[in-house]
Amino acid sequence: MTAFLYGPERLDEQGGDKKPPDADKATFQNCFDEIQDFLANAEQQEHVTFMLDPRVMATKFPPTESRPLKPCPKVVDRTASGIQNSHGSVQYNGEGSKTNPTVLPDSFVRTLSPIFQIRHPAISIPSFYRAVTSITPEKDLDSQEFHTTCSLAWPRIAFDWFCEHVYPQRRESLRGHTSWPLVVDGDDLLNENERVITAICSLAQLDPTGIVKTWNPISEEIQQHQPDNVRRFLSTLQASNGIIKSGLKGENIVIEEEAQKWVKEFGHEIANRLKEAVEALMEDYLYLAQFRI
Repeated sequence: MTAFLYGPERLDEQGGDKKPPDADKATFQNCFDEIQDFLANAEQQEHVTFMLDPRVMATKFPPTESRPLKPCPKVVDRTASGIQNSHGSVQYNGEGSKTNPTVLPDSFVRTLSPIFQIRHPAISIPSFYRAVTSITPEKDLDSQEFHTTCSLAWPRIAFDWFCEHVYPQRRESLRGHTSWPLVVDGDDLLNENERVITAICSLAQLDPTGIVKTWNPISEEIQQHQPDNVRRFLSTLQASNGIIKSGLKGENIVIEEEAQKWVKEFGHEIANRLKEAVEALMEDYLYLAQFRI
């Protein structure tokens, strides 16, 4: 995340006004080496490691007028040999050909047990628009943040890559079947938490009794040291003390009805653009949704 948002090879235009220490040294290779060290230590302690949002490691974001497609930084797996993962022991050469749609080498990506979280665009897009414009009012739906954060094209590309190269039987298993790569709808996770978490833990061979369902809100003192974008986008989570059910289900959402709400909140022009953006993402959303647990 640091390399993507703040580092010298960053693929994003900006990451907020508070850069972390040593951001200028945060190349993708340096950050990947740190991840490898962290994973090695976790393995020694018999811990299971979760990595959040590999979307920021994608190499192909849609270019815009102000942002041409950037070349992929070269990242080498310095530990690629005899890697053990959930589907057997494999041998890979870190300098070999790269096929996956991230900046990371195949030797590493093949060891992942991927979980893709999706949400209906009629929920995620207006939510993102509210958050980003509260930080930077001049941002709009043409901003890079929109293309990199809201697009479901890259998760679909990554999902298909895993199905083709790592889990070839997955395409035969549609909704309700629990197998890698997993697809989880965010509203299912909130509203049917017990079912979804139990299914994930069963597949990942984790003890569900260790799942934390309540916690303390993050103090204002800690939040003051966070970048503005992190503080805004995590505001609901950081103020919460447990799971908050959304009461929403993607299959029950009618875009036309939601668009009327956006007119009242944002005005006709923005509402129309939100509606267009939602409709443009529906194909990818419905494709991934057919595989959700």
